[in-house]
Amino acid sequence: MSTTPKTQTPTADLVAALAELDNVKANKVVKANFTARYVSLDALLDAVKPILFKHNLALIQTLVSQEGKIGVSTAFLHASGERFEFGTLLMKADALTAQQVGGLITYARRMSVSTSCGISVDVDDDGSAASGFRSAVVTSVAPAFSPTPRPLTK
Repeated sequence: MSTTPKTQTPTADLVAALAELDNVKANKVVKANFTARYVSLDALLDAVKPILFKHNLALIQTLVSQEGKIGVSTAFLHASGERFEFGTLLMKADALTAQQVGGLITYARRMSVSTSCGISVDVDDDGSAASGFRSAVVTSVAPAFSPTPRPLTK
């Protein structure tokens, strides 16, 4: 008797994989100010690729360049051959050095993977390193809801 689960439809496999994926913890600190944290590309890929593989999916990212912009196109390829496209993320790259272009590509890949997988990082620098801006100090924010019910008033 085989212990390998029966392959579902490509869409069912995609839905199952996305449902199984969890948010990823930040593991790096922005060197400029030591307050902003983000997840490295390798840690993000280590978190999502095994789950995608378990559900017969492979992550494909292709470098895209057009009209002074660079970025990535992200898709999942199912074992059946069906491809799920998640669009292209392009960013302005006109006056960037080679190192900045590398950082921009890595940033685009991270954002595209996390968006395609429907996951979030616990904290992120919101692209400040790629844009040249310094992050503001991260402060705690009051919850958007009150856990204690308030009386209804007119």
